[in-house]
Amino acid sequence: MTTHPLLQRLAATPHRAAFLPGLLAALLLLAVWSSELLLRQQGASLHRELSPLQAHAALMLYGLFPFFMTGFILTAAPRWLNATSPARWRCVLIPLLLFTALLCALAALPGSHYWLAAAALLWLAALALLAQTMQQLLSQSTVTDRLHAQAVLAALLAGCGGLLAMLYWLLADVATAWWWMRNLALWGFLLPVFLAVSHRMLPFFTQSVIAPYQVWRPRWLLLALLGGSWLYGALAIAQLPLWPASLLLCGLSATCLYRWQSWCSRSVPLLAMLHLAFAWLPLAFLLLTLADFGLVSSLAGLHAVTVGFFITMLVGFASRVMLGHAGHPLQASRGLWWLYLLLHGVALLRVSADLLPAFALRGYVLAALSLLLGLLGWAWFGLPLLAKKRADGKPG
Repeated sequence: MTTHPLLQRLAATPHRAAFLPGLLAALLLLAVWSSELLLRQQGASLHRELSPLQAHAALMLYGLFPFFMTGFILTAAPRWLNATSPARWRCVLIPLLLFTALLCALAALPGSHYWLAAAALLWLAALALLAQTMQQLLSQSTVTDRLHAQAVLAALLAGCGGLLAMLYWLLADVATAWWWMRNLALWGFLLPVFLAVSHRMLPFFTQSVIAPYQVWRPRWLLLALLGGSWLYGALAIAQLPLWPASLLLCGLSATCLYRWQSWCSRSVPLLAMLHLAFAWLPLAFLLLTLADFGLVSSLAGLHAVTVGFFITMLVGFASRVMLGHAGHPLQASRGLWWLYLLLHGVALLRVSADLLPAFALRGYVLAALSLLLGLLGWAWFGLPLLAKKRADGKPG
């Protein structure tokens, strides 16, 4: 039996196999969350057994970002390590597990919490396979600088730990296990991956388009950023003061913006997308520092990280990968640029809703619907790049 050409193209490269279901997952998640917020205005809810906020954390942390991490890691890590590309079955199976997990997790909202437990098992299988693939690439590699790949592997293992905590929360009904899950996923898994990729790629991409430019990415900086993230998570789990870690991360990320000369990227929109996304980190950790002293809501800093930094950086990196691997010039169109700026507006709206209690309920709904609209526009941009043949006629 002949496989459909579209399926052949999707399976041919890791980013196609992971990004396309990732786009669909993003739309599904935001549609469901927007519906929940609208229902809540009427005193109703989609949820039957699970707390809406606890389910929201689990779904957003594990249901969206791992797709794009998978596509990027399986594309970039072999180049970082000068290793053989992973087997095609791995590149297909991991996104398939992730998407099946998402469907199970969504079934848990109106149904039983056991559906979310099934999702956690599938997410765990996907991340464990991705971690094992990364370890395999590391074992093949003879390059001397493997720190970024090792950091990603450590983060994936922390993500697996968060899923074990999720299972303990769901199956043993231990509320503190949810708190472990949330902090392991956020500060042990997601943020370290974003930091490792940013530390490696932002100076590299900047050097390639701006001259003269001196690359600045010392090993100690990455270790300090990762250490700050892990310290923040450990302090949060132990319910100790968080300001030492948040102040450290605020200072380090602000230093990165200065030393990476982020202002020089403004003439190259596709590069500026990455630097503007990173600019959310100092603000986010400043807000988290203020929150630790009771001056603002901690949710403002949290959403500055997750919506401000994660979402905009994801769109910046994934757009670059999709354009380059579709055989198109590495140039952001006017439409993509304005769409990207819309996402920053969404992040500002979401953070403002946390800072202004009187605006909170309307702000949450507006931010969710605006993010859904923005992701719909991004899917309109990205789906043809993922589904069609390369514009330059090359394989892949």
